[in-house]
Amino acid sequence: MSIGFGEILMILCVAFFVVGPKDMPKVAKTLARGVKKIRQMMRSVTEDFEDELQLEEANKGIASANEEFKRVQEKVNELNSIIKE
Repeated sequence: MSIGFGEILMILCVAFFVVGPKDMPKVAKTLARGVKKIRQMMRSVTEDFEDELQLEEANKGIASANEEFKRVQEKVNELNSIIKE
């Protein structure tokens, strides 16, 4: 979903009549700051989400390694019991 040039022009015309030419630069600055903050927040949320996914993948890898370690440990214990007999 994107906004075309004609739609932006219409919004600017309406804003010009509602806000007035004097306050238009102030409103534009405020809107620009708001958009910048929203983009920063979205970027932060995206980074947090990606970090969480990487952490989840790392935890799965650790769990898999632990299972493999347990299997190897059981084999070593079996071999030790065979050797002791």
